[in-house]
Amino acid sequence: MVGSIGAWMQATAQGWLVLDLTDSPAALGLVSALQALPTLLLSVVAGVIADRADRRKLLAATQVFSAGVAFTLALLTTTGAIAFWQVALLALLAGTAGAIQTPAYQAIVPSLVDRAAIGSAIALNSAQFNLSRILGPSLAGAVIAAGGLQVAFWGNAFALLTVATILWRLRIVTPPDLARAETSMWSNLLDGLRYARSQRMVALLVLLAGVPALFLLNYLVLLPVFARDVLRIGAPGLGILSGGVGIGALAAALGLAVLRPSGGSGRSVLIALVVASVAEIVFAVSRVVPLSVVALAVLGACQVVYYATTNTLIQVLVPARLRGRIISLYILTSWGLIPVGNVLSGLLAERTTPTVALVAGSLVTLVTAIVVALAVPELRRLAAGSAADQRGAA
Repeated sequence: MVGSIGAWMQATAQGWLVLDLTDSPAALGLVSALQALPTLLLSVVAGVIADRADRRKLLAATQVFSAGVAFTLALLTTTGAIAFWQVALLALLAGTAGAIQTPAYQAIVPSLVDRAAIGSAIALNSAQFNLSRILGPSLAGAVIAAGGLQVAFWGNAFALLTVATILWRLRIVTPPDLARAETSMWSNLLDGLRYARSQRMVALLVLLAGVPALFLLNYLVLLPVFARDVLRIGAPGLGILSGGVGIGALAAALGLAVLRPSGGSGRSVLIALVVASVAEIVFAVSRVVPLSVVALAVLGACQVVYYATTNTLIQVLVPARLRGRIISLYILTSWGLIPVGNVLSGLLAERTTPTVALVAGSLVTLVTAIVVALAVPELRRLAAGSAADQRGAA
């Protein structure tokens, strides 16, 4: 949670800094794309590494590297020497560390909890992440309004070092069925791809995750534009908008953890996509701040339901020895395609309006979810509990 608060503070301050330096929605999209680009390029390889390496040491090392990036950004901002190209480069470096560590973070969950509690574990992790989404942007908005934007970057740097220390001291037993080091990484990679191709539901969940990444999650990169130019509520208002997303996400995460400890179902995935699309359309067309916050809260809740449920379904469907690799494919589609979506939405927002950019992406997501729901009834019937039992029997 310490790390998540720091990350949200930096993300909020970084968006505001880019807008101050360039006054360009396209520049916002470019920086966000650069930060997410390594996920597109490296996530599959990172999944193989997560199945071969000591995940605890890997995670600690990437946190230290990220702290170095945050310290550099903080120092440049404090001294007034910051330029747009430096923000873009540091975003790329931070994204590289994130791309390498994310599959290991996801794959380590079953080493900490019993299979029956995986759904709750993922939901509780989402809860802390989204509580941080409330606190982090709110703190960032306050320091930006007070003229201390660089404080957000310093805070994240120290938070990352704290997380690295905790991870280094954590004792986790490495599962005995990880990919063997004597086998080449290329062979490990092909093994994971063959498995994903042979399992229809796994392949569908992985591919479907690319739709919101391309067309729905672009609302995050455009929030500074809506706060400053559309709703005209400034930096404190940006914290309120981000906090609205976090409140909805936190409520959904806690609800999932309590009500569905073993995870959700394919029906929940599809419903969440439909409702999220409608909520984003409402936010895009709203010019009333309370309505915008409510729409973002609903959107945040649906986003958590969608990703937590999809993650749980993949965790229980996939055997431990392949988990890092399959999760890396899921990360590739669910987060790796975000750079493309951010660039497209930034360009569309600059040539038309931010409202048009969000509405267009939401409609594509909405139509896709409805088509999949009608065309693949097996997905609607898929449930995490039964999937785990089937895999155990197999």
